[in-house]
Amino acid sequence: MSTTIPEAEKRNAMDIFKPARLSKKELFLKEGDIPNKLAYNVSGLLRCYYVDGKSNDVTKYFCFEGSVISYSALLLRQESHYYIEALEDCLLLCADYRSFEQLTNDSLFWLKLIKKIQEQALIYKEERERSFQLETASERYVHLLRRHPHIEERINLGYIASYLGISQVSLSRIRSKLNKLNKC
Repeated sequence: MSTTIPEAEKRNAMDIFKPARLSKKELFLKEGDIPNKLAYNVSGLLRCYYVDGKSNDVTKYFCFEGSVISYSALLLRQESHYYIEALEDCLLLCADYRSFEQLTNDSLFWLKLIKKIQEQALIYKEERERSFQLETASERYVHLLRRHPHIEERINLGYIASYLGISQVSLSRIRSKLNKLNKC
């Protein structure tokens, strides 16, 4: 999503958004935290994941550059059920959520922008649910590669497999089959 931010709106946002750096493997959020900040990912890559009853982590989503990092625990003001970890060194712009709410209440521009972001989040959620209900693991993998062509250079295959809802062994088989097809 590309939006030009008017200068006056930039100044208002910069009053509340402050730069924050995360090192690779550093947590932005952990299970049990009651979050109070919203963030925009300027650079780097993050992963949101749960830890199941068998101590396996299950990848919920990846947060690429240009994404807003928001989560239901922030909106509900309750404990988080998952972790958000930097997979690379990251530069974020963080804002206290109450200050951000005030900004959106005071500005039609920010209110419209948040509406667009929420619409995109809903579309992503519905597409992801649909893919798990109607597509094979191979189809989900191919769609992920189309959406993010260099993802395998940035994210380990175990995390990708988890995101796809399959084992790493299954992902290796899928990759092998696709490589054979591509050579034909």
